[in-house]
Amino acid sequence: MAAPQVPIEPQVPIEVNPETGIWSTDGLPMIYLPRHFLVNMLKGVEAAIGSEGYRAMFYDSSDLSALQWCRAEAKTHGLDAPATFRHYLKRLGQRGYGQIEITALDASAGTASVVVKNSAFALGWGPQAGKPVCTIFEGSFAGGLRYVLEDAGRPGTPVCREVACAAEGHGECRFELRCEAV
Repeated sequence: MAAPQVPIEPQVPIEVNPETGIWSTDGLPMIYLPRHFLVNMLKGVEAAIGSEGYRAMFYDSSDLSALQWCRAEAKTHGLDAPATFRHYLKRLGQRGYGQIEITALDASAGTASVVVKNSAFALGWGPQAGKPVCTIFEGSFAGGLRYVLEDAGRPGTPVCREVACAAEGHGECRFELRCEAV
């Protein structure tokens, strides 16, 4: 028998503007939606444009969004670049994307490894997907590392690839990042 669900307060501060109804966290506008809604939209996009188009579209937009988020949050919280990257992943986890952890980070080498347990995407697609489905994280993690490298003055472009996915039967989703020369 499953343990009963106990309501808890949100782990991230959510402010709701009483005049506009806009939700925000740390001054950034947010949208709250059911996981199945997001996963169904993503499945529809992938079906419409194909796996490679889907990966490219979300990689680029997620990379830019993560970079912008890290720049804003570093100012808001006064964090150094590696702490900002970790804070970004913590916030993703607090918003329901999964339990995300940097398992290795070397700014001088331009490398990192990230693990996601209970990925919202792997859970949404299910183990029957038989393919990596968490590729939407790739750009997000690259953007976070891009911020670390930018802050360190290190040239190059971070590239992230999902190397294992729970939707393929692995115990967790794993991502490897490395920096390509400019």
